[in-house]
Amino acid sequence: MSRLIHSFLMAGALSLAACGSKEAPKPEPKIETPKEEPEDLGSLVSVKKLTDGVWIHTSSKALPGAGVLPSNGLAVADGDGLILVDTAWGELATQELAKKLKKETGKDITKVVITHFHYDRLAGVDWLEDQGATVYTHPDTPGLSLPLGTPVPNTTVPELSEIGARTNIGPIEISFPGPAHTSDNLMVWVKEPKLLFGGCAVRADHHKSLGNLAHADLSNWGKSIAWAKTTYGDARMVVPSHGNPAGAELLVHTMALVEKTVKETKD
Repeated sequence: MSRLIHSFLMAGALSLAACGSKEAPKPEPKIETPKEEPEDLGSLVSVKKLTDGVWIHTSSKALPGAGVLPSNGLAVADGDGLILVDTAWGELATQELAKKLKKETGKDITKVVITHFHYDRLAGVDWLEDQGATVYTHPDTPGLSLPLGTPVPNTTVPELSEIGARTNIGPIEISFPGPAHTSDNLMVWVKEPKLLFGGCAVRADHHKSLGNLAHADLSNWGKSIAWAKTTYGDARMVVPSHGNPAGAELLVHTMALVEKTVKETKD
């Protein structure tokens, strides 16, 4: 285990413990559906430093049949500002997150990467755009979010429409590995310290299933993870949307879950 992962796990101050070691009861909830926001936002939004210039943010939401589910994103220092990778789980929670990041880093959010169209990824994007942040998404994300009644990002990155496309924004690389959890799921590579945010396309090591398959592409998910493994196989840390970060073994774990799920659907 790398020093980066070991120090993170030893710190253990994240609210990710809500995931526990058990799978959520089936059927799993469709997490893209907006829910009423909790009153005690301060206790449900956390910021934790992973390494120099990189923080993980976690926000939690109570879901019917699944209890309280934590959701991860990143904040990456970019000069005098911050690049936010995915919003908190709710607009008010995103405002709370911005306050906590300002207190922790002294920086404001100036750029936002939305990794796909589900509500746990983009709930606060309208407010961030109102604050002047520049938003980066897959070209299909606005159109996919519109029918759900969720916030619709105003801007996209057209070149990310091609599988395997990559574009650089300051200290990060945004890539489109191909369809997986959704048809528009992006990944974010922090060049130093070789940290991959796999989003919902990557499953934490305690997960025994692929989770919400409402908009999944099982026929291509394995190919997309294989591309990520080839491209970012030297990652020192891989951060999933839900659950604890670990090493590149999370890509192997996710691949195994994809193969298992595909086989089960055929049986």
